[in-house]
Amino acid sequence: MDQIIHIFRKDIRRHWREIALSLATLAAFAWNEPSLWGPQRLDEYPGRLIFSRWFTPMVLIGWFLLIVRVVHEEVLAGDRQFWVTRPYDWKKLLTAKALFLVVFVNVPLFIAQMVLLSRAGFRPTGYLSGLLYLQLLWTLTLILPLITLAAITSSLVQAILVALGILVGLIGVGALFSVATIQRLTTANWIPVWLPSTIKVCAYAVIVFVLVWQYARRRTQQSRLLLIAAAAAVLVVPSPPDMFPASEYPQPSAGQQRVVQFALDPAKPKREDTRPKEKKVILQIPLLVSGIAQSSAVDIDGTMVEIDAPGGMHWNSGWFRSSDFLPPDRPFVDVLFSLDNVFFEQVKASSARVHISFALTAFQAKETRRITAAAREFAVPGGALCAIVRDGYGAIECRSALTRPFFMVSMIAGETTCPPREDQKEAPPGTIFSTVNWSSGSAPPELGISPVTVSSLDLRLWSRTQEDLRPRLCPGTPLTFSIPEEKMRMGSELNINGLRLADY
Repeated sequence: MDQIIHIFRKDIRRHWREIALSLATLAAFAWNEPSLWGPQRLDEYPGRLIFSRWFTPMVLIGWFLLIVRVVHEEVLAGDRQFWVTRPYDWKKLLTAKALFLVVFVNVPLFIAQMVLLSRAGFRPTGYLSGLLYLQLLWTLTLILPLITLAAITSSLVQAILVALGILVGLIGVGALFSVATIQRLTTANWIPVWLPSTIKVCAYAVIVFVLVWQYARRRTQQSRLLLIAAAAAVLVVPSPPDMFPASEYPQPSAGQQRVVQFALDPAKPKREDTRPKEKKVILQIPLLVSGIAQSSAVDIDGTMVEIDAPGGMHWNSGWFRSSDFLPPDRPFVDVLFSLDNVFFEQVKASSARVHISFALTAFQAKETRRITAAAREFAVPGGALCAIVRDGYGAIECRSALTRPFFMVSMIAGETTCPPREDQKEAPPGTIFSTVNWSSGSAPPELGISPVTVSSLDLRLWSRTQEDLRPRLCPGTPLTFSIPEEKMRMGSELNINGLRLADY
C-alpha cells in the first residue's frame, strides 16, 4: 500500500499542470453549461454562446493529455525504461495509475454532474444510479481505451498520431461502408445476430488483457498486433440488417376495434424534398387520420408499401422504420418512401394499386394534468422543468435529468391569456395546439458530460388548410400534460386503388 501511495503522490507532483488543465476545462464547462438552459439564454449570455461549442472538446483534450502523460511517466513501450530498475511491483503500479485517474477524472466528473443537476433544479441524490452508469460509460468508451493507447506508445506525439490515425480510419471505414451498403447488408444476412455484439465484448476483453499484459510483461509488439486484430474484427464483421419485427404487430382479430383509421386524402400534398437520390424517387402519399380516442395516441413504428401496376408489374418496399406520432387532434399523416427510378418511370402515368401496411403502437395516458404556465419555470409530469420561450409564441423549453421524458402537451386557443395582436390571425375557439416530447421511456442515460437534457417544443395546429394559425402562449395560459403508456401493438392495412404515382 505504501508503494501505491508513493507512486500516486509522485504523479501528482510531476503532473500538476495536466491536473490543473483538466480540472480547469471541466470547471469551465460546468460554469458555462447552465447558460444554455432556459429561454432567456440568448439575451443574458450572447457572448458566451459563441464559445460554448468549444468547451466539450477542451474537456476531452484535457483528459487525453492527463491520461497519456500519467501513464507515460512509467513508459511501458520499449526496453530502455529507467523505472524498471526501481523496486516497483507492476500490480501496485497499475493500481496507482487507476487510483490517480479515478481521483482526477472520474471523481471531478461525478462532482461536476451533481453540481449541474443541482443548478438545473434537480436533487442529485435521486439520480445516483444514473450518474454511476454514466461513469461506467465514460470508463469503457474513453478512459480504458486511452490508458491502453498510452500503454502501447512511448511518447505523447506517438499517442496523438495513433489517435488521429484511428479517427481517420474510422471515418474512412464509415465512408466505405456507406458506399457499399447493399453489398454489406447482403453479406450481413449470413451473419448470426449474436456475432457482432459478441465480437465487441471480446474486443473490450482484449483491451483489458493488453493493458494488464503490458504492465506485467511489456510485450509491446504483440500487444499492438492483438489490438489491431480486435479492431479489424469489429470493423470487418458488419452488424446484421436492422430487421423490423413485424410479427410483434398482429392484425386485429374479428370484432376488435382498430386504434386508428386511415384513408387517402384527396388533397394533393405539398411536395417536400423529392429530388432524386441515388437513382431513387421520393413519393409522398397524404392520408387522413381518424378514430383515435381522447387521452390516447398512436405511433407508426413501421411501414411497408406495395405497388401493383398494369402489366403485372409489382414493387415492394419491405418494412422500414418510421416514427410518426399521432395525437388525437392530428387529422393527417404523410407516408414518404423512396421508389426505384426505373420502376417509377414505367408506371408513373398508370393507374396503380397501392397497399400500405402499418405497424402501430397504441398509447393510453396514465397521467393527465392541467398546469398553468408560469412566468418562470414550472414543473410538469415526468420530472421535467419547463418555461415559456417567448410570450405570445407557442414554444416551451424543458429540461430533465439524465433522460428525455415522454409526454404530450396541448393548449386550447380560447384559453390563452395573451393580448390580441393585430399582425396575428386569431384561431377559432376550441382550436387545439399540441406537440409531443418523444422518448422511448426505458432508454438509459446517453453518454455526455452534462447530465441535463434540454428539449425545445413547438406547439402546432395539425391542419393542412390553416397552417398560418399560431398558438399564443403567455403566463397564466392553461396547458394539458399527458404521460403516455404503451397499451398494445397492432397492425393495420390500407388499400388505395387507381392511384397515379406521378401526382405524388
